[in-house]
This record gives sequence, C-alpha cells and structure tokens, in this order.
Amino acid sequence: MILIVGCGFLGSYIAEAAVRSGEKTICTYRTENRISVPGVQAVKCDVTKEEDLANLASHCEGEKPVVFYLAAEHNIDRVFSNHHAAWEINVTALERFFEIMPDIDKLFFASTDCVYGENPENIPAFSESDDLCPVNVYGDQKAEAEHIVASHGFTCARLPFMTGKSLLSGKTSFYDNICLKLGKGESTEMIDGMRRSALSYKTVAALLLKLASLDKENLPAFINIASDTPYTKYEIGLEIARANGLPEYLIKPITFEEGKKFFKDRRADTSVMSNALLKKTLGITDKLTFTEN
Repeated sequence: MILIVGCGFLGSYIAEAAVRSGEKTICTYRTENRISVPGVQAVKCDVTKEEDLANLASHCEGEKPVVFYLAAEHNIDRVFSNHHAAWEINVTALERFFEIMPDIDKLFFASTDCVYGENPENIPAFSESDDLCPVNVYGDQKAEAEHIVASHGFTCARLPFMTGKSLLSGKTSFYDNICLKLGKGESTEMIDGMRRSALSYKTVAALLLKLASLDKENLPAFINIASDTPYTKYEIGLEIARANGLPEYLIKPITFEEGKKFFKDRRADTSVMSNALLKKTLGITDKLTFTEN
C-alpha cells in the first residue's frame, strides 16, 4: 500500500503512477479534495491535528504502507513571514506523525535543495555528504525535519525545482500559468539567474517510485533528486514555451538582482545538486533533464 501525505502537484503524479501499477493508494488533502486521479482513496488530513492523523492511521490498520511524506509549508516567503506557524507544519507535525502512525515499511520525506544553501566556488554541485548551510528560514526548517526522518531510519529526498501540468482539479501549476499567459499573448518576467537543478513532477515521481521498489538496505538516508545540468527560471520558461509551440519572445529575462523585488526572504544565487548517488543507486545511465511533452 502507498500512502501519500500532502497530495499536491508531485503527489498526484506519484498517485497516478502507483494506481496504474495496481498499488492500493491513499492520498491526503487538507482543506479541499482536488485529487482527480481515478482509483485513489482520498482522506482528509490536516497534519497539524492529532485527530486527523489518528483517523489516517486507522485507514492503514493491518498494513505497513510505503509513505511519501510531502506535507509542508514550502512557500519560502510565507515561511519567513510566519515561521512559527510554518514550524508547526514542517517540524512539529512530522514528529507527531511518527508518534501516531502504525508501522511503516518505507518512508520518503520531501526535502529540498534549500538545505544546502549557496554553492561555493569549490563545490559546483552539492553531494549528500556536503555541509548544510541554508540561507533562508525554509531551508533551516527542512534541515531540522531531516534530522527527525533520519533518526527514524528513513530516506530524505532532496528535491530540485519542479514543475509540470497540474493533475489537480481547479488548481493550476507554474507550468499551466506560463502556458495560459503566453497563450493569451501576455509577456512574463523570469529570472535568468538563480541556477538550480530542475526536473518535471512526472520524472521526480517516477524516480521516487523506483527508489521505493528497492530493498530497505539499499536505500540511503539522504539522496539528491536532480538533473544533470542546472537551469534558470528563464531557461525553464523557454523549455515550456517550445514544448507547447508558444512564443518564446514573450518570456522576458531579468537579472537575479532585479528578481529580488519578488522575494521577502533570501534565495541562493546557485543551488545545484549532484545526482551521482541517485544514478548509482538506480543504475541510471541516461541523462536526466527538465523536459515536458
């Protein structure tokens, strides 16, 4: 059985692939059920509420689920503006989850490249053994959550920038919004800086499910899910435009310094991860790139 806690954009792709493979799949939602994947059992669960977690545990009774724990406040600026409320979601609720949930087979925690911070000159791409030096509150909270997950013997997947078409009813993604704007002939500004690893939701979901198929002893405590080469938001916008036959000239590049007008908390100028361990663990020889069909 697969349990996806916090089924947003990535979770819906994991659910779709899991159901297609014949796995019993439970997905949680917090306020409104937007999960539109046929065959999924949707359970309302606010991870900050003990009674909701207890109810979720009852749905798993008698089974040891493979858990993808995706629930989080992951908007960097909202975390900065209200870090106490974010801590309740990102750290306290995770501790409570482990206290209340029954036996778990495997668990994959959605962490982030933000735990690393800024690439120094001598580290062009972070490996899992590199020191964590977050530059924002969100990265700090995710690093703390990683300690909790690792102490329980499970896996922290450090995720890249992700996007793709939304599978959720009534909720559009970054990808969808770009297509809508360009389709209406509207221009949009994107930062040609802030270089990061980037993959589609579909690719990340497939990689996580491949990891979940491995024996526990072959799973590392920390693993980067990353592309072979980094991208800027501007480059990703161009990829999206090309994939959909939309006008690339409507995507206007701006510098990282200009882009700071959008932010409340600090961002790393470059936060690039190595995928060497991922490729070794899964036996991947193909190049991992951000692509959307």
